[in-house]
Amino acid sequence: MKQKLLIAALGLFLLSSCGKKNDQSENQTKTEAAKNIISEADLLQELKELTQNDLKKLPEIDQQTGEVSTDKFYDGSYSETTEDKAVEIVKKLKSKFRDNGYLIFVFEGDGDKKGVAVIKGTDDLDIIRYRRTDGINYCLENTDLVAKISEWKSKYGIVVIGCGRDWVHIEFDKLPSDLDSFAKEVYKFCPDSVDQGVGSVENLKPAIKEMNGLWLWWD
Repeated sequence: MKQKLLIAALGLFLLSSCGKKNDQSENQTKTEAAKNIISEADLLQELKELTQNDLKKLPEIDQQTGEVSTDKFYDGSYSETTEDKAVEIVKKLKSKFRDNGYLIFVFEGDGDKKGVAVIKGTDDLDIIRYRRTDGINYCLENTDLVAKISEWKSKYGIVVIGCGRDWVHIEFDKLPSDLDSFAKEVYKFCPDSVDQGVGSVENLKPAIKEMNGLWLWWD
């Protein structure tokens, strides 16, 4: 009888000990996750330090014309800098911002001034949706661009570095395996990338490799 009681007591002790370890492990996981969360204020402060410029309210984009508004604002911020510096900053901070629920990208404001913008979200396609980027000279609306780039995202993974009224700069997580076929697809979707850019579909392939992505525009 005593032996049975000892075995039962030992079993209860082990269950209790296991429960405590699980609780400790869960609490430790929550603590580690909390350490990785960075406030919006801290993220924006880092951006301000890198651009060495003040933060401004991000303007709304007219849903019909795609023009930058001068008196209406979106839920976001931006800071002006040079185009090269903007690209550098976005590439450096992209993952960090997304991990904390924000999207960072190269923004083109009035007078073609470049800057780095921040909006809430984790889907890079929302950047293109916000900016209302289109290729209207080729009868491509914003929804058409989002659909095509969404297709590429599902196949290759994409990062939106930046976009403007009629251009978008993206990078791939992995390059398409068949660059011959892909280059033809890009030319059909965006003729100016060749006709006003690299000069031929054949030249487009090494350009994609070098950039690990695409710069598309519809002039």
